[in-house]
Amino acid sequence: MRLRRIDLPAFGCLSDFGAELSPGLNLFVGENEAGKSTLQAAISALLYGFFENERALKAENERYERFRPWTGSVYRGTLEYELSNGDRYEVRRDFAADVATQLIDVATGLDVASKFGRGRHGNVPFARKQFGMSRGVFQSCAFVSQGEIFDVTQGASPSQIGDAVAALADSAGRDVSAARAIKSLKSVESRIGSDAARTAELPRARQHLARAQAELAAGEEARAQAARTARELEERRVLVRQLQEERARTEALALRTQIATLRSRLDAVAAETDEAERAESEAEALSAGAGFPASLRDEMLALKGRWSQLLNGIERLRGDRDGAAAAISDNERLEYETLREGVGTLTDEQVRALETVAFEPTARGVTAAIGDALRAIVRWIAGRVRRILRQDDPPTAEAAPAVSAEEARALLDRHRRFLSLRPRSELAGRLTTEVAGQEAALETIEGQLRNLMAAAGISEANVDEGLRAFEAAAQDHARHQSALARAAEARHRCDATLAGRTIEETETRLADCERALSDLLAKRPELADIETDRSLEQLAKERDRLRDELQEAQLEEGRLEQKVDLVLEQHRPASELEEEAARWRREVERLEKARAAVALARSQIEEAMVQVYRDFAPAVNTFLSEGIEKVTEGRYSRAHVDPASLRVSLLLPETGEVITDPPVSHGTRTMVYVLMRVGLAQHMSAIGEPVPLVLDDPFVDLDSRRLPRMMDYLLTLSERMQVLFFTKEASIVRWFEEHASGPEHRVHGLAETRLSRASL
Repeated sequence: MRLRRIDLPAFGCLSDFGAELSPGLNLFVGENEAGKSTLQAAISALLYGFFENERALKAENERYERFRPWTGSVYRGTLEYELSNGDRYEVRRDFAADVATQLIDVATGLDVASKFGRGRHGNVPFARKQFGMSRGVFQSCAFVSQGEIFDVTQGASPSQIGDAVAALADSAGRDVSAARAIKSLKSVESRIGSDAARTAELPRARQHLARAQAELAAGEEARAQAARTARELEERRVLVRQLQEERARTEALALRTQIATLRSRLDAVAAETDEAERAESEAEALSAGAGFPASLRDEMLALKGRWSQLLNGIERLRGDRDGAAAAISDNERLEYETLREGVGTLTDEQVRALETVAFEPTARGVTAAIGDALRAIVRWIAGRVRRILRQDDPPTAEAAPAVSAEEARALLDRHRRFLSLRPRSELAGRLTTEVAGQEAALETIEGQLRNLMAAAGISEANVDEGLRAFEAAAQDHARHQSALARAAEARHRCDATLAGRTIEETETRLADCERALSDLLAKRPELADIETDRSLEQLAKERDRLRDELQEAQLEEGRLEQKVDLVLEQHRPASELEEEAARWRREVERLEKARAAVALARSQIEEAMVQVYRDFAPAVNTFLSEGIEKVTEGRYSRAHVDPASLRVSLLLPETGEVITDPPVSHGTRTMVYVLMRVGLAQHMSAIGEPVPLVLDDPFVDLDSRRLPRMMDYLLTLSERMQVLFFTKEASIVRWFEEHASGPEHRVHGLAETRLSRASL
């Protein structure tokens, strides 16, 4: 990925700033407070925005407020960039309001931001998808600041510098790494405990579970014994109830049951007959709705739903149409028509021709024949636009003069203005057409509704009133049918209740049963409350036998109840023990699963970390050795990066030994860290979209001998990747003027900002 141009109307201390970026080394020169850090922040904000979530975080709000323009309400910028496949895009962000971020495909002029999805606060994740990097990974690869170098290298050894770069390779941040995650997982494993441990969480939980299960088993055994005793008592009680039921099985009981049944049947028949007569009367009263065509109701309801939906849709479309018409003024509409006539028909080739004249007036690298063709196209466009704008007389045969770069840029500005007005101008027309189409569909459905209402005998002129009349008639028909059905069901229940007999036959049988029971009670008054077919003598003997057996059963019941109570008092309730055992069982299962998950996570992280380091270390190793040898002129001829930990070792020329922590100067530590960071950027670019390298005055600690060599090495590096170097050092500016004068390199001046927040 290569940055081509950045424009910042207002961002932090920068205002009306614009820069064309070269593909090689770009040197940004400015004193303190000139806007170097602000420009770097603007690049990151234009690519990734300030906010990454639906809800703004405190740190994101603070960063957003930090770079709010010092004056005015404008807070926006644009950045044009080119991917490695040649596709060019221009991102436009307005940070002052929560408006849609635009991502313009330069080749087509279309906004393609919607293809990447949209979030709140202008968040469009195009950079993550195009570059294959999150914001953190991009900044870790692309940005190297002076403050970062000071924090990492101050008092650090080369191996500690390797640790810092390893953290960046792990997680795009120097405060988090896979090694720390593994250490935390091991701590969790130790807290949970192994099978051989005794005092950790898992062994303790297993002990609690074993105790609860043992107590539960003992309680279950005791309750089983009590249950067996209780079953003996229940058997005796069942025997008593059986004997009592035998006395109740008498003719009196049979007669009373039969009498109650016959009375219930007659009462039910009377109630059902009344219900049938009421339903038949209701059906008679609703006979006017009997002939209603109920088969039309479903079709009418479907049409009514579509009619209501169309009414609501037309209302919304009318509101959208009025809103679209109000969104563009008459002057803008007139301006759009004028621009459409003038520059609306420009082809992509013509636009590129104008861009060639506007931004590459010397046409470097273009043949003379192509240059003549482009100038001819530009003269034709300029002449046509001048005729439309000034309404001159038709052109004469004289050839139009060549358009200047300023005129070409003006035409391009008018073309961009045309593209910005076109969506709003065309939206109102499209909505008007949609409203007309929906209104026509509504008229068709209303015609169908009136036809159905006419078939049902409804002649209301108003569709709404007709629908209500149709629904009322349908309800009358439904109530009529329901009344007929209720009457038929009631008659059917009467027949079922009588069980094939008539009411007269049932009444005669009831009278016979009552007369028989009355005769029986007259003969035996003591049987008024009991009913039996046996003699008094038989009942007395049965009573004595039952009395003795009942007394014996009650004594046995008391004894067994005391035994059951004594057993149950010695043990906690089963529900309590089961709940406790289940709780400890769940805890054991949870800890076992957690231990397995932690072990798996640690194994996966260790495997992934080793693989990343093995992929990353060789590339950094080669790059670091090459760079440190050139910059130190052979003082350190070889560096080694350990693939397992990314720790750095240097070859000491005095002894010929490779030492992990050699006593080197702060400048050498700075050089090692910068070279490893550049190696990280190159490695990440090799597996994804290449990113530019942004260096914020990283060489302030290098002496006058190593600084030019480091810059020479950086210049060579710029042949493979775009470099943005920010500095205030005059020595670096002089070096640039002597060694980087080619067209692929460029120097940019940053004027010192005179306005400070204290003066606002």
